[in-house]
Amino acid sequence: MPSEASEGRESRPYAVVDVGSNTARLAVFEVTSAGGLRASFESKEVPRLGEGVGPDRSLSDGAIRRGIESLARFRRRLAAAGDPPAIAVATSAVRDAPNGAEFVARVRAATGFNLRVLTGEEEARYAYLGVAGAWDLRSDTIVDLGGGSLQAVRTKGGLVDVAGTAPLGALRLTAAFLEHDPPKGREIEALRRHAREELAKLRGAGATRGRLFGVGGTIRCLARIAVDVTNYPLERVHGYPLTRRTLARVERLLLELDADERRRIPGVGGHRADVIGAGVVVVDALMRRTGASEIIVSATGIREGIALEHAGVRVPAPSETLAWRSVTAEANALGFSLPHGEAVRTVALELFEALAPRFGWGASERLALSVAAWMHDVGWTIDPWRHSKHSAYVLRHAAIHGLTQREVAIASIVAYLHEGDPFPAAWKVSFRGILNDDDLETSRRLGALVFFAEALDGARPAMWIPRGTDRLVLRPQSGRGARPSDRTVQRLRKPTRRALGLEVELDGR
Repeated sequence: MPSEASEGRESRPYAVVDVGSNTARLAVFEVTSAGGLRASFESKEVPRLGEGVGPDRSLSDGAIRRGIESLARFRRRLAAAGDPPAIAVATSAVRDAPNGAEFVARVRAATGFNLRVLTGEEEARYAYLGVAGAWDLRSDTIVDLGGGSLQAVRTKGGLVDVAGTAPLGALRLTAAFLEHDPPKGREIEALRRHAREELAKLRGAGATRGRLFGVGGTIRCLARIAVDVTNYPLERVHGYPLTRRTLARVERLLLELDADERRRIPGVGGHRADVIGAGVVVVDALMRRTGASEIIVSATGIREGIALEHAGVRVPAPSETLAWRSVTAEANALGFSLPHGEAVRTVALELFEALAPRFGWGASERLALSVAAWMHDVGWTIDPWRHSKHSAYVLRHAAIHGLTQREVAIASIVAYLHEGDPFPAAWKVSFRGILNDDDLETSRRLGALVFFAEALDGARPAMWIPRGTDRLVLRPQSGRGARPSDRTVQRLRKPTRRALGLEVELDGR
């Protein structure tokens, strides 16, 4: 995996500006030589270009003014950040407006941004690229719900198979269907019928053969609400599996309240309180249309897709490659030692392969172990004396890609346990909802593997378990580091016996 670091890619920061129907967003990205992408700065404005449009979808004078003012603020923020080169795009509101070209020209004159107006198909492709940069895609469906439109992409073998766009954005539908606040039952039913009709025509939004991934501020907002109302163990929405059952609970909550009451729900915020009701109705219709039992929320989308294309990063890619790329980005930002992490991972994986048949471990456990080993010492950048605790925290919140939330939780626990600390009993409760008892036991055992690998301190003996025994034999090998000392072997014996049920022996003695 570290061999990817030899690929030459630019490392200079660059910015992506995404002007949508409801919000405008700015992100400054840096890319590692391995292809890891990380946002070093982000900013958001709410110009609501799609609000108050004319019958022909023309942008109003007020919307144009708000859009230019928002982009002027972005320009000032970029100047303060060193004025990196910027790629600026506009989506549904400008695309559909007869006076969209006028808006683009006025933006260029006032701010210097040269807005590229994306077609619906281009918008769908960039959403795909953003998701493919974070997930090992197969035959899956990706949907990007914005303020003005909904994009859908169906993949085959990880590549785009079918893509389409529909005018189903939350801001657009709120204006068209939800006249009252809270909305009347007849308004909601009319919106449901319209959503079903539009989805039936939308290429890429048919019955899904794989997973359903959701992109966009509306879907992330619904996930934040769900995390709060269900007391979900992880606060991160990236990777959150929003089930139909939980979505129904969130939908009932949102549609019974007015905008002021919705604004007080954690995760909603002022700029989305009046449009989230239409958004949840569309997502419900979408899940019914695709037959998906859950929608996996992706925090990566159009901006990341544009950045990945600009940097020349190849997608699709396997989960371990995606994880390595994002770990390199975190290492660049936080300053922990990747060579040490890779050395520990190498030894831990040798032991993992010897033990996998015994404990039924597979690719998922291997991935969690790899990420934990790479990042087990990231906590040193915060507090050397309690670094394992901080490593666990960073792993739960960092933008590490390629992992499910189960794998993130396991990696976090493994990092915590790498110093040989006891397994906290409270975790059986705090991680409930993501990890079952078997997962917790797996985490404890994988933590012992990272502890074992680090305790060897650079030694890489051959390791095997003689058939039919509970012995782990270490035999020093020429050219693979120093011979483990008797003190090291003694240090390894008790935790290995306790976590793995094995007796450590050196040279068979």
